[in-house]
Amino acid sequence: IRYAPAAFDPEARLPAGLFDSVADNLLHNALIKLQNESELRIEVSLVRDASALRVCDDGSALGEALAARLFHAPVASESGFGIGLLNAACQADAQGYALRLADNVEGRVCFELAKRASS
Repeated sequence: IRYAPAAFDPEARLPAGLFDSVADNLLHNALIKLQNESELRIEVSLVRDASALRVCDDGSALGEALAARLFHAPVASESGFGIGLLNAACQADAQGYALRLADNVEGRVCFELAKRASS
């Protein structure tokens, strides 16, 4: 696991409980994926103003059907039912953030927690 260095804005504020919970879930899922893809590289990054957290890997992409159901309902997988992602997405939504699958191609799979744009 590589943690991308960042120079943080000293005024940046984030909901620590949300970021801890989501980061824990995403890293746990990436480590499970690592068991099946032994050469997997994982990178964790936080945007300078702490508005977004990304956890990416260079492994296989998720299938389209699975990707479409993530964050909306439990999804069966080899390691569980995706309930952690569903709960994390609900927690994010309640705090003005969104959890999404930002990239999903072979060699670049990224989950992102980001502040929703004000409307």
